[in-house]
Amino acid sequence: MLKKILKWTGIIIGCLVLIAIVFYVIASVSVNSRANKVYEVKLQTLSIPNDSASYEMGRHTATIRGCLECHGNNLAGKVFLSDTTPIGVLYAANLTSGKGGINYTDEDWVRALRHGLNKENKSVWFMPSQHTTAQLSNQELGALICFLKKQPPVDNVQPQHELKPLGTILTFFNKFPLFTAEAIDHNATYADQVKVEVSPAYGKYLAISCAGCHGEEFKGGPANAPGEPPFPDLTSTGNPGKWTSDQFVATLRTGTTPEGKLLSDFMPWKVFGKASTDEELQAIYLYLHNHK
Repeated sequence: MLKKILKWTGIIIGCLVLIAIVFYVIASVSVNSRANKVYEVKLQTLSIPNDSASYEMGRHTATIRGCLECHGNNLAGKVFLSDTTPIGVLYAANLTSGKGGINYTDEDWVRALRHGLNKENKSVWFMPSQHTTAQLSNQELGALICFLKKQPPVDNVQPQHELKPLGTILTFFNKFPLFTAEAIDHNATYADQVKVEVSPAYGKYLAISCAGCHGEEFKGGPANAPGEPPFPDLTSTGNPGKWTSDQFVATLRTGTTPEGKLLSDFMPWKVFGKASTDEELQAIYLYLHNHK
């Protein structure tokens, strides 16, 4: 009897292992196919300015849209996932022309920032272009590229990115938003300029950068990883919906809510809140406050 139980236990375990192997092979093939998909896009011809005012606009955009937060103040890249993590190895790219950096033409910049694609027209990994740069006005995107092109070269060679089995499975189930190009409308057109004003329309233009963490409808959600706080509802139905415009601005300037609660360091208020103008923060407040 015991031999029968052990035999059937072994058969069941063997079947489960075989099923797991087959599933992982399917997931791996699917993820590799998505990683190697070549996109056909029509790149817009964008005139890149070279004046000091455009440079300052680009610097401001790089700050509030998170470029400096992810790639570092010198844009030489930073670690996002090291080889000690179970998900994979992922580094924000060195955006300068130094050793280990990039050598982009104006078209290459448009391809990456507008479409989330590398030089081979394959999706870049984990760069949230859809929430940061894809929908910028032509004027602001040109200014951002002006700023990026003028950064001094920094030597910083980084490891090749790779997915480990857990990262492959999470990507397969779309729980790890790895392939940026999949989330972008490559046929969309964009305004030449966006008027800077305290209005819900301008707030919507800016607030898309919040969608990466707080969701497309800004309703928040559970934490992404252990140790992270849940993402709050930023709309009129959440706690920030009870705040006045002045309280909203003060919270992002100081990191302390009207209730006396400290914002988590996972919320980049120290960069975003302090770099944004009063007009920008008030516009975001108007948009979120009227969003249900």
